[in-house]
Amino acid sequence: MDPSSPRDPPRPPGAHVAPPVVYVEPKWDYKHVVRDLAEEATLDEAELNALGANGWELVAVLAHGSTAHFYFKRQKDY
Repeated sequence: MDPSSPRDPPRPPGAHVAPPVVYVEPKWDYKHVVRDLAEEATLDEAELNALGANGWELVAVLAHGSTAHFYFKRQKDY
């Protein structure tokens, strides 16, 4: 390559060059809430909304006998 030639081809006026995208692997926090349904109620709408307002996403609910297990996750802050 001739050292006097430009490295990048010229761009037309007003051309936009997008910045590079750098992918960062997300990291997660997890929360496990257990309710014994024989003794207490399941999570109600207000409790779920409060968790959601704090960034928690419900990802699974498992029942084992009279016990309900609620699993939540949220992305960690960097």
